Amino acid sequence: MLNHPNQTIMKTLLLTNLFLLFSFFSGNPEQEFKRYGIKSGIIEYELSGAQSGKETVYFDDWGYREAKYSETELSFGGFSQKTKTITILEGKMIYSIDLATNTGTKMENPMFAGFEGDDMQQMGEQMMKQLGGEKTGTETILDKTCDVWEIKQMGSKTSVWKSIPLKTEVNMGMQMSITAVSIEEVDVPQEKLKIPEGITFKEGADLSEMMKKLKGGN
Repeated sequence: MLNHPNQTIMKTLLLTNLFLLFSFFSGNPEQEFKRYGIKSGIIEYELSGAQSGKETVYFDDWGYREAKYSETELSFGGFSQKTKTITILEGKMIYSIDLATNTGTKMENPMFAGFEGDDMQQMGEQMMKQLGGEKTGTETILDKTCDVWEIKQMGSKTSVWKSIPLKTEVNMGMQMSITAVSIEEVDVPQEKLKIPEGITFKEGADLSEMMKKLKGGN
């Protein structure tokens, strides 16, 4: 009975985290890897709609290393779930950790398949366009001028500054939004970027296949 809501939830959650998988900033071609246009920082987000709560993102090395700490509650069609998680991006690997169970999944970032240095910006934009995305204008958030990307058939809109998503809105049968309420260009405490001890990992889903399904609307 929960199959349809669960499919909607999974699609919506993947869309709200889409910019974790790739970015548009290639920067200086002499640099090996840059996801973001600033070297390090801390971003606080608020979530509202079907999923409420807060997230804090720490990143370093131009986004090569990143950790997102989330405390959220998802409510949809009689379904309700509270979560406390950490998502860590370490180069080509993504680690998702459930702090309630001390378990997690690890998977490869599909954008690293065929990655060739300064081609990353082009790859990111091509991926967005393949999903039906297009630039539709600009928006100012926290005094930052953002490019707005929309994927209309998926009901999503994301405002991006220096390849950092500052606001994402999704409406796929359920409405969700995540908005940055503060951003600091500061050195990040390195312990925030480390995987906690005592976590049992298993292999996660194939994100390439999940994005293909999103593209196909299945």
